[in-house]
Amino acid sequence: MCEYRAAGLNDQAFIVEMARQASVIEDRPLPEGDSADVLAILPPSLDTVVIGADGSGRPLGAAWWHWHEPPLLCDDDGSPLPEMIVAVVEELRDRGIGTGLVAALCAKAATRYDALALNVHLRNRAAGLYTRTGFRVAGAGRGFFGVAMRRDLVP
Repeated sequence: MCEYRAAGLNDQAFIVEMARQASVIEDRPLPEGDSADVLAILPPSLDTVVIGADGSGRPLGAAWWHWHEPPLLCDDDGSPLPEMIVAVVEELRDRGIGTGLVAALCAKAATRYDALALNVHLRNRAAGLYTRTGFRVAGAGRGFFGVAMRRDLVP
């Protein structure tokens, strides 16, 4: 069973580890925690992060939004959309944790924003998760196989 909660100071190392996981495609080596790819997707503050944890409090996954420059997608008025990052501990994937993280983060973001964006590599198996949870292709993403996706939020 997974419970979803706000991140705290004790979660910072776990968030960096989840950013490392979110920065890699399939069987490529994980980047270092201080690599440019990891640093670029870290959350701007802990209040943008949702942690999925088991009954004993052990973190299982994390989701957050961040701001990327240049923005991946903008709203109709030209305002950049925050980008979502989701990662689950590798051996715990495909158990619904990611689905719960997306739902919890979207609920949290809906109090501040009209939509969330994300960039996903076509070969990333999480692309199916994003489609199942309401994200739709909105254009070309970053990288040769990147896809930009958007989910409108309802408070």
